[in-house]
Amino acid sequence: MGQAPRITNRERVLLALSDAPDFEDQYELPRRFSQVGMAHRLGMAQSHVSRALSGLIEEHLLTNKRKRVVGERRRVMTYSLSNIGVDKVHDLISEIEHSDVLSIGDEGSLVQVELKSLVNKWFRRGGQRYPDALSLADLLRNAEIHDGMPLLESPPEADEVGSDDDLSSEAIGLHLELAELRRSQGDLTSALDHLSRAGGLHRKRGNPVGEARCILAAASLGGPVDNALDLIAVISQIGDPVDRMDCALMLHDVLLSHNPDSVSQLLDELPDGHPEVLLRRAELALRQGEEVSLTDIPKELVGASRLRQNLWVASYARIQCRVAEISGIGWPVPSEVELILSNIGAESNQPHSLLYGELVLAQLKNPVITDDEKLRLLQSAWELQPPMPTIGHIGFQLCAILQPAEAMIILINLQQKFKAVGDEIGLRICDERLDSL
Repeated sequence: MGQAPRITNRERVLLALSDAPDFEDQYELPRRFSQVGMAHRLGMAQSHVSRALSGLIEEHLLTNKRKRVVGERRRVMTYSLSNIGVDKVHDLISEIEHSDVLSIGDEGSLVQVELKSLVNKWFRRGGQRYPDALSLADLLRNAEIHDGMPLLESPPEADEVGSDDDLSSEAIGLHLELAELRRSQGDLTSALDHLSRAGGLHRKRGNPVGEARCILAAASLGGPVDNALDLIAVISQIGDPVDRMDCALMLHDVLLSHNPDSVSQLLDELPDGHPEVLLRRAELALRQGEEVSLTDIPKELVGASRLRQNLWVASYARIQCRVAEISGIGWPVPSEVELILSNIGAESNQPHSLLYGELVLAQLKNPVITDDEKLRLLQSAWELQPPMPTIGHIGFQLCAILQPAEAMIILINLQQKFKAVGDEIGLRICDERLDSL
C-alpha cells in the first residue's frame, strides 16, 4: 500500500486515454478520443482539456493524429498514449489501486485499507463496480481528507452515483465499446458490468429496445435475465428486421434454458427459412424427442462476419453432435471440432465461453474420443469458466476423471458457485462427491 496520488486534470486526461492504444488500428475511433469527446467524458472545459493535452504532448506522453471519429463528418484530431505514456499510466494505475485510504472497519472504528481491496469488498456486498482506473481516481479525488488520508466511510448510494448520469448516446456507446473490449480480453465480469450500465442508461432515457439489446447481450455472456418473457413485446418494437431477428434469437437461447415452453411461440414469429431459425427449431425438436435431420441447414452463413460465422459453425457442430448421439452416425470429424473450438476459445480474438463449453459437452459423447482427449477438452472448457449451469456439468465430468486431490479443488470451487446462485441441488451433489473422495 502507499500514499494516494494527487489526481490532477493532467492525470485524469491520461487515465481517460488508458485504452486508446487498443483502438489505434481501427478505421473510425470512438468520439471520446477527440478533444470534444474527452471534455464531455471528464466534465472539463474544453480549454482545460486542450491545455492538458498540449503539455502531455510536449512531455512525449501522448501522440496525436487526425482520424475519422464516430459522429464527425470530417477527420478530427485524436489522441493516444505514447510508449512512455503507457508506462506512465501503468504506474499511475498501480499507485491508485494500492493507495492507502481510511474506512469504517467491521467493528465500527476507522481502519487503513488498500483502495482496490475496499471497492472489491463493497462490490461483493452489493455495491457498484468501479470498472476502470479513472472511476477509482475520481473516487479518490472527491473523498474527504482525514488525518492526511482519503476517508471513504461507505460506498456511495446508487441513486447518488446515478443522479448526474450522462444519458447521452456517447456515454452509452462508451460502455458498449468497453464491454466489447473487456469481453475480447476474457474479462466477462467487467463486460457484464458495462452492459448493465448501458442498459440502465437506456432505461433512464425511456428506450426499452436499447435496454433489451443490452440485457440480451449480457445473457449471451452468462448474465442473469429477469422477466425474460416481458422482452418478447419489447423486441417486437424493433423496426429493423435483421436487428429484430437477432434479438429474438438471443432471447430464444435465454428462454430455452429457463422457460422452454415459450420458445415455440417465439420461433413461430420468425421467418421459417432462415438458417438460424431452422437450427433452433432442430434443437427444440430434439428436446421434444423428435427425429431431426440437418440436411437442409447450411454449415456456413453466407456473407456473415467472421465472429458471426465462428459462432454459427460452433452452434451447428453442437447440434450435429446431439443428432449423431441419437442416430449413432454423422459425428463431426474431431479435428474439425478442434478448429471450431480454437476459433472461439481462450486464444481467439473473440472467445465465447458458453458456446465453447456446450460444444465440448456435446463432443464428449463421440465414441471415438479417448479418455485423454476428454480430459484435455474438459480442462480447456473449465479454464474458460462458462456461466452456470454449463460450468457445473463440466466440473462434475472433470472431477470423475481427475485424481482425488485435484477433484476436491474443482468441487470446492463449484460449491462456491452453487452457493452464490442458491442452487441447493448442485450443493448437495458437491457434498456427496466430496464425501466419496
